[in-house]
Amino acid sequence: MNHLFKEWESIRVRIQQAQILFLFLDYDGTLTPIVSRPELALCPQEVKALLEELRDSPNVLLAIISGRSLEDIREKVGIPGLIYVGNHGLDIQNPAGVHEKKLSPPREKELRKIVQTLEKSFGKIPGILFEDKGPILAIHYRNVAQKYFGWIHQVLKETMEKWKGRWKIAHGKMVFEIRPEVDFHKGTAVKEILKGTTKNLLPIYLGDDQNDEDAFREVKGRGISVFVGPGWLTSEAEYYLKNPSEVQAFLLRCEEIMRDKIQQS
Repeated sequence: MNHLFKEWESIRVRIQQAQILFLFLDYDGTLTPIVSRPELALCPQEVKALLEELRDSPNVLLAIISGRSLEDIREKVGIPGLIYVGNHGLDIQNPAGVHEKKLSPPREKELRKIVQTLEKSFGKIPGILFEDKGPILAIHYRNVAQKYFGWIHQVLKETMEKWKGRWKIAHGKMVFEIRPEVDFHKGTAVKEILKGTTKNLLPIYLGDDQNDEDAFREVKGRGISVFVGPGWLTSEAEYYLKNPSEVQAFLLRCEEIMRDKIQQS
């Protein structure tokens, strides 16, 4: 991957020439730094102000795509008029309304059984955190001693073997997720949102996690994909930015380009 700012001139031209700029933004690790507990990841006021400026541009569309629940990500960002995607694509809120995929009663019962089993196994591990996200269970282990990592992974694997074909384990940054075995991810969410949009639209996706790789693949050939983190890591993204501070600098450049376009028209 090349650093995005080293290739800025060609990227600037693509943004300038696009009729519509469509920004797809992950939240944790992209708009905000990774923190010890999910509830502490607050969107900085200067980032919110920048997102509001971009939202108000007639040539910009904005979507926040997160693994958080839809309610949580809406509350964390707190800006009306954006597209919000929660639970990696299971839930989408756009101008047409809210589209949430609910678990059937039998699947809810299955998830409750899984939660009870894992809470019994992991309940005494210091620092482990269970997060109920509706159709998804997140198990955060960022604050757990490393000596427990292998055991946690082994117990999860053995527990979920019983639910093979119904539920699956997904990996994130210091988190495991128990998800229903259905065809959804951030890439399918991007595909759904872009369906029927104008050809002269430039989608740009920014994300920092393994869960963003499907979205990077989805925009390949049509838009720009940006991994947020070290450039030496393997990713489907074309470019990288080092951290959320560089993401903020990129968004500011986008806002300036789109503002200049309005003034020149």
